[in-house]
Amino acid sequence: MSDIINRYATADDKPAVRTFYMEVCRHQVYDEYGPSWHWGKYPTQDGLAEAVDQQQFLLSLKDGRIMAACQLTVGNDPIYLPFAWPTPIKDDKEIAIIHLYAVHPDFRGQGLSAVLLNYAKEAAKQLGCKVIRMDCKSGNLPARKLYERNGFNYFATAKVRYKDTGPTSCDLLEYVLK
Repeated sequence: MSDIINRYATADDKPAVRTFYMEVCRHQVYDEYGPSWHWGKYPTQDGLAEAVDQQQFLLSLKDGRIMAACQLTVGNDPIYLPFAWPTPIKDDKEIAIIHLYAVHPDFRGQGLSAVLLNYAKEAAKQLGCKVIRMDCKSGNLPARKLYERNGFNYFATAKVRYKDTGPTSCDLLEYVLK
């Protein structure tokens, strides 16, 4: 894993980030579990570009190819406001949220998820956050187990109101940064 580079995406990465998510979305028909993303609705090309411009995208690369990616935002996400998270946080700037967490189908099963999650933890810590929050679709046990193996604690299953799919049953997870 020493030849893997973790870094923030730059403007030059926009075409590769777009292609990465298009391929992940296209591959979902073959996946038993998955997020049920709909390219063009979520994620969108403009949404990805905006996140890259705001320095919110983290990448794990090998030989210049994106193997895994996620968006890391600071501040509570409005979709998470209805939930009583286990770690009380007074300042919104101390909450990081992971969105669009994905490993490219060509690189799955190689332990890359842990590499990107560890990088996201470091990045959130450097941004002054105390917790990272995320969700995965209920029933996506491989994803939930992956997050739990990497220190995230499951605390509830709840209906999350996504803009693209509406109310969706999700497992809510939190990682307390040390």
